[in-house]
Amino acid sequence: MRKDASHLRQRIVSATKEQRQRVDALIEERGPLIRGSFGTRARVCGNPGCHCAQGTPHVSKYLTATDDGKVRQVHVPESDELEVAAGVLCYRRFQRARADLSDLAKLQLDLVDELGRALLKPYPPDRPLPPATRRGRRPKENGRR
Repeated sequence: MRKDASHLRQRIVSATKEQRQRVDALIEERGPLIRGSFGTRARVCGNPGCHCAQGTPHVSKYLTATDDGKVRQVHVPESDELEVAAGVLCYRRFQRARADLSDLAKLQLDLVDELGRALLKPYPPDRPLPPATRRGRRPKENGRR
């Protein structure tokens, strides 16, 4: 029992250090964060004398994101392409770090629960009380609430 508790404590400390590193990385983020996907589109304008009619289409950059349940596309002028591309990458990195923090928090709680069970002493010895059951709402089957 004590060996398990010691190992669990070490894992909690390790998860806490990793969580601190992720928080520090989030704090260092300076932005700007731009939500959406940044991509390129090629199109033919329809003018028979244009170069796109011979196979070299016009290329435009777009930012695509959902707005109120609908997909919206916004044209990005050439002067803003680098800023928007960098902002989209920063947003994705930020969201990944946020998801990692959520996973680490869940891991920490699971480890703390496991530590509590490892340290639990059954009492009275001849007919011990059962361990506590889970409190609060049960999570849905797919892991979402």
